[in-house]
Amino acid sequence: MIEIKNRFISSDAAGAGLTIVDCQESPNRNVTDLFVTPNLFNPKSLVIVKNIIASGSEENQNSVLEFIDKNKNGIIESQDVVVIFMEDGVPKKSNKILKVLEKSAKKQNFEKLLGIKLEQWIMKRMTELDPAVKISKQALNRLIAFVGNDSFLLNNEIQKIVNYCAGRMISNEDIDLLVKANLNTNIFKTIDSLANNNKKEAIALLHEHIQKGDDPFYILSMIVYQFRNLLKVADLKENEKLYESEIVRRTKLHPFVVKKSLGQLNRFSFNRLREIYGKIADLDTAVKTGQINILLAIDRLIAEM
Repeated sequence: MIEIKNRFISSDAAGAGLTIVDCQESPNRNVTDLFVTPNLFNPKSLVIVKNIIASGSEENQNSVLEFIDKNKNGIIESQDVVVIFMEDGVPKKSNKILKVLEKSAKKQNFEKLLGIKLEQWIMKRMTELDPAVKISKQALNRLIAFVGNDSFLLNNEIQKIVNYCAGRMISNEDIDLLVKANLNTNIFKTIDSLANNNKKEAIALLHEHIQKGDDPFYILSMIVYQFRNLLKVADLKENEKLYESEIVRRTKLHPFVVKKSLGQLNRFSFNRLREIYGKIADLDTAVKTGQINILLAIDRLIAEM
């Protein structure tokens, strides 16, 4: 999946043509609109639909089936719109969407990287960019702690680190300097501000990073990432009554992220989190399809929470 994203972004650096929808958080969202929505900034689009089989509503699944049936070869052969259906788990073989896609689309299984496999992937990606690169074990663990196992975010950080260090040993200090650990911390502060209904402070925190030159698309992706984490933690805490250590094990999130998320859940109900995430998903789509400027979208997101 990361290779597909990288090839696409290499020709669309701003990411305006990339849209990712997770039906686990937005089961009723009509994803077929994204298959044909024209992009004002880039005529080519990459649409990644996650968990439509596992979590998409019956109406949403039927809409996808109807779209595929009407377009037949068009959706497979299009050079302008690439659609990827991605499931976190193994889908049921009886699912109608799976049956249709198995007949007409390419398929591949992706293993979620954890532990030593994640470390090996990071090292491989680094040496692909610079065969002379080296990184200390402590710095490698620090990178994973700051970014997690999201290969898309990791790849962005790896490219920056490798370019900066130019073949020398990558240290803890390099990770602290270059990786968005400070931004991650401020995202927690921003969400704390929103929970306390202090929107002025939340906007100020985000604009502080924008003024320093941080990528606003990255900022939006971190907001999406943290609210997705909050939903995962809230579900396990409220519906399954799990303790912190068990939530860490089940979610594979860093203990720091889980601890901060649990603290924030005291001020967000599960339904409120779902509502906020829905708004974030809508704005993210509007940005990716060129309907709204990224900076305006971030301000609007804070204002409407």
